[in-house]
Amino acid sequence: MPYETPPWTQVVAHRGNSGPMPENTTIAINSAIDLGVDMVEIDIRLTKDDVPILLHNDRLDGTTSGTGRVTDLTWDELKTLDAGSWRGRQFADEPVRALDEVLNLTRGRVALNLDIQVPEAAQPTVIAAIAAGVSAGVVISGCTAKCVQTVGDMTSSVATLFNPDELLVGIDPAKAHTVARQSIDIAAELGTMGINIPHQLVDIGLVEQARDAEIGVWTFVVDDEARFSNLMDMGVTSITTNWPERMLPLVKEGFSRPGRIRS
Repeated sequence: MPYETPPWTQVVAHRGNSGPMPENTTIAINSAIDLGVDMVEIDIRLTKDDVPILLHNDRLDGTTSGTGRVTDLTWDELKTLDAGSWRGRQFADEPVRALDEVLNLTRGRVALNLDIQVPEAAQPTVIAAIAAGVSAGVVISGCTAKCVQTVGDMTSSVATLFNPDELLVGIDPAKAHTVARQSIDIAAELGTMGINIPHQLVDIGLVEQARDAEIGVWTFVVDDEARFSNLMDMGVTSITTNWPERMLPLVKEGFSRPGRIRS
């Protein structure tokens, strides 16, 4: 059975607890779990030898001790890199992680949003999730329509989210909200569990349209408490944040759990 969202607006830690810690590392993931988030989002790319790893950018510069493109190095080369020192000396020697390592680390502890950064990562990501026995605890995002279909052709046990990024590239900003509404119909036709869109495109009309279509609204990245609360009041399915320790108290105070349950 694929992942099912809780009846409250779930809190998703963006790349782990990435506000104060180095993104996509085990220390950030473990910190987010300790905080009590509902889900952790991590970014997936492929190495030169097609190993799925945790990294957002297509280059190693900036968030690791390496340089150049991720796809120019093998996993054996990448796993020796430091992915923590860029955020502070206290995070030195925090390594780049392979997806299968993190699936084993988090199994039974927290759900994962696996945000694929390249279309080619969809298939090995699904294979890794099934092999780790965590199909019901993961959602694959970053998906175009083709990606959703690729995952669906492989298995019915892994949930997906439709990202309308391609539809939004280069369009008139005034038309972005219309495209966001259209993405609901696309998601429903594809049979995916929801849309995954920037929070700036979310309003009550979109949430109500998605609810009527039985499509979830997943949104990112929200670090302002007032906006977070506003989105919960609308009844969005899921909110991703860099600062879960700031947002979780809002949930505990009754904004969505258990005082306000999504209808």
